[in-house]
This record gives sequence, C-alpha cells and structure tokens, in this order.
Amino acid sequence: MLKKVWFEAKLTARLKMIELENQWESEQERKERFEPIYQEKEVDNELQTGESRLLGGEMRLVAKWVAEAEAEVEKLNGRGETNENTTGS
Repeated sequence: MLKKVWFEAKLTARLKMIELENQWESEQERKERFEPIYQEKEVDNELQTGESRLLGGEMRLVAKWVAEAEAEVEKLNGRGETNENTTGS
C-alpha cells in the first residue's frame, strides 16, 4: 500500500512538472512568434511629394511570420523591394 501511495505521489508530481515545462515552453514560443517587428522604409519619391516628405517613409508593425514571408518573396523575386500583394493589405 505504501509503495502505491509513493508511486502515485511521484507520478502526480512528475506529471505536474511536465505540464509546467510545457506551459513555459509554449509561452516562450508565443512571445517569440507574436512579438511585433517594427519596419521603417525610406521616403518614396513617387508617392510622397511636397510636405508629406517631411513625415518620413512608411512605418509598419508586422508579425514575425509576415516579415519572414516577405523576405522569402524578395529572395525569390531577386530584388530588394516588397511586393505589395503579399502583405494582405
């Protein structure tokens, strides 16, 4: 009887520890994946004329996977500018 109680106590403690480790790992992954990335571009001479140039270029907050997808599209297209159709906006 004592062995059974001991086994159940250790099993319960171990399962709780595994659960806490999984919660911590998922929280770290969530923080990493959903941390916004700030992007700022240079002034676009074609779109910005007059006083609007004083405001500066485009500024965006994007998710990590959006920035990675845009970088992959740029890499595949072989150019350094973003394809506006891939942003979904």
